Order: sequence, then structure tokens, then C-alpha cells
Amino acid sequence: MRLNSEMSADRSRISILQLAWPMLVENLLRVSLMGVDTVMLGHYSGKAVAAMSLVAQFGFFVQLLYLVVSSGASILITQNLGAGRRREAGLVGVGSLSLLVAFSLVVSLVMALIARPLLHLYELDPEVEDMAAAFLQIYGGLSFFMALNVGQASLLRAWGYSREPMVVNVVCLVLTVLGNALCLFGPFGLPVLGVAGVAASTVFSQLVACVLCAVLIRRRKAIELPMGEVRHIPPGIYRSMLAIGVPSAGENIAYNLSQLATLAMLARIGTASLAAYGVLLAVLRYVFMPGVSVGLGAQLKVGYLVGAGKQNEAEGQVLRHFAGSFVLSLVVVSGVVLLQGPLFRLFTDDGEVLKLVSAVLLVSLVHEPGRNFNTVIIPALKGAGDVRFPVYVGIASMWGIGVGGAWFLGLHLGYGLPGVWCAMAADEWVRGLIMWWRWRSGAWKSLALVRPPDGALDTAPVEVAEGL
Repeated sequence: MRLNSEMSADRSRISILQLAWPMLVENLLRVSLMGVDTVMLGHYSGKAVAAMSLVAQFGFFVQLLYLVVSSGASILITQNLGAGRRREAGLVGVGSLSLLVAFSLVVSLVMALIARPLLHLYELDPEVEDMAAAFLQIYGGLSFFMALNVGQASLLRAWGYSREPMVVNVVCLVLTVLGNALCLFGPFGLPVLGVAGVAASTVFSQLVACVLCAVLIRRRKAIELPMGEVRHIPPGIYRSMLAIGVPSAGENIAYNLSQLATLAMLARIGTASLAAYGVLLAVLRYVFMPGVSVGLGAQLKVGYLVGAGKQNEAEGQVLRHFAGSFVLSLVVVSGVVLLQGPLFRLFTDDGEVLKLVSAVLLVSLVHEPGRNFNTVIIPALKGAGDVRFPVYVGIASMWGIGVGGAWFLGLHLGYGLPGVWCAMAADEWVRGLIMWWRWRSGAWKSLALVRPPDGALDTAPVEVAEGL
């Protein structure tokens, strides 16, 4: 009886908060444990903090490459489920996993080969470069496990089971932190493995996550994945996933590339700026994670509603949750500014780094609330099938205002890290206001990727729906 209820459930009735809260818990715990990692690295070596500030961006970029497949699959799955097409959703899920396996093998090989030459372009302190290269060669070279973890967690969330990935990733994050402590400080007479050991610990936790996610998917009978049909999946499904996934993940990839370009400027400004960037992110992640989590929930929810032909309901829900996220981030970042002294001394006692942190926090009072435009509304647009517009606007704003402004204010005028942060804030607000206008215009309402249950759409289905 429970199985039948689970399989026939109307997923468009699941609230955004029901989808988002497990992701918020997961993300906050992830941030907390990453903060513990940063503290441990700071006690191990100040240069290790600078190295990890850089390679964390490369690691995130690799993850975004895998999101090209999983994000496209997630949008197609949610809209198919909203329209009641469970079999089509299952075929998309199988196709996404098979594509991720092939893609991740290529990416892992490339990352292992180019890690050292790539980092050499940043003109880093030699010791910082050695640490960063050791991490990236292991972490990137074995990112196959990350790909499967991303893909399987995405499938669970697309079917509405966001608590399962939360539990899995929390367990594995705890394993990572414990493993990092063993590798950095060598208790019980164990050898100190340094940053390379941190990389190995991270990869091991991803392997554990893969196994746990696979078990949980098998237990959820509502997730129908016809693995035996993997050789017979219509090519149109793969084309659809990539046609949606490439532009959908493209906005995130463009953002990450802009951050890598900005980090290159910070490396030229000095190690203190790079270290300040790392500790700032360790704290400010708490500010923007609620908006990120609401955005992820909004993408799933909008997919279900659009698949069911309920665009007007989707519009109102997203606007209400955006407003809540905006206010919450303003309150939290204000608290961070007030408590900055004791808070940031947990990470470093370097006076130069703390001075830079204090200057940047004033800019963050404007930066962080504006970030919600992009963390909430852009995922909602993607969930509706409006995947290209955010990319076009994002590339122009991130590089024209973000990177260009960072060079002008940070390097050309000599304002350093505070100038770079001002440029980042300007990018978030300009890009965000354009996304607000796009959502309010309703242009996304005609871009559904599948037909709703009654067979009627406001306009004809777009080309990527073919093959489903």
C-alpha cells in the first residue's frame, strides 16, 4: 500500500521548503566541516590554507563539469514526473548515469595529467604550488567517484528524496574531517601525510558516498531505473540532457571560471589576500547557503509544477521564498560583521589578513543579500526550462563587471582584495536584477520541456523534448 502511494504521489504538491531543508542542513554541516578543515590547515601551515583556497575552486569546477549531465537529467526528470511520465523519467536517469561514467573517466585522466602545468600558470610560491599540485593530482585524478556521487544524489533529489543524500553526505563529510585530522597531525604515531593525505581522505569519503547512494536508490522502489535497457536508450534522451545540461551548468561554469581568474589576480596581489579570501569564504558560506538551498529546492519544485502545467503557482512560490532568503542573509551577514573579531581569530592571528577581512566585510553587507537574486531565481528559471538566458547574461556580467571590475579596482587602482570584492558585489546585483526582471516577465512560462498531463501547453514543446 505504501509502495503504491509512493509511486503515484503528486510531486507538484511537495513544498519548496520540504525539498530545501535537507539540502540546507547538509550544506550547513558541509560548511561547518569545511571550516574545521580550514582551521586544521591553518594550524598545519599558513601556506596550506592558501593552496587549498586555490584548488578548492578547481575541485568545484570539476564538480560543475559533472553537473552538465546531472543537472540536465534532473530538470528532465522533474518535469516528466510532474507530467506523470515515470518510465520516461527512469530512462533519463539510466542515461545520465551511463554518460557520467564515460565522461568522468576522461576528466579524471585529464586532471591527473594537467594539474602541475595548470597551477604553474598562477606564479605561486613554490611551496604553495607543490601542495596544491599534490592535492589536485589525487583529487582530480580520482574524480570518477565524485561523478557517481553527484549523479546518484541528483537522481534521489529529482524524485523528491532530498533527505537521503543529506544523510549520506553528512556521514562522508565526517569521515573526511576525521581522515584529514589523521593525515595532518599524525596522532597515535601515524605518519603526517599533509595535503596529499587530505586529498586521499576526500576521495575515500566519496567512494563511501557512492556505495551508500546506490543502496538507497535500490531501496526506493518508486525510482524506476531500467538498467537493462541502457544499450537501447534513444539517442534523443542523451541529446536532450546535454541540450539542457550544457547551458544549465554553463552559467555555473562561467561563474567558477570567473572566480579562477579573480584568484589569479589575488595570487599576484599576495599570499595574504589569498589567505583572507579563504577564511572569508569559510564564514560567508553560512550566509549564502540558505539561499543556495532554497534555490535548489525551487529548481525541483518548479520542474514538478511546470511539468504539471502549473506555471502561475510556481511564479508566486519562488518570489515568496526569494524574499525570505534575502532578509535572512542580510540579518546573518550583519551578525558576522558585529562578531568579526572573535570569529575570524579562530582561523588566523595574522594581522594583515584580519585587516583585509575587516575591510571586505563592509562590502559583504551589500554583496550577500544581492547574491540571493542569483542563488534562488536562476535555479528556478532552469527548472522551468529557461536555461540559456541565465548563461548569456551571466557571461557578460561575470566577466565584464566581475572580472573586469576586479582587475580595474583591485590591480589597476591598487585597492587589492576590497576592490575585488566591490566588483563581485556589483556583478551579483546587476546580474540578479536582470534575473528578477526575467522571472517577473513570465517569458519562462512558454519553455516547458514536456507536455503537461492534459496534453496542452501554452506554446508548442521545444525541440529538446523530442526523443522523450
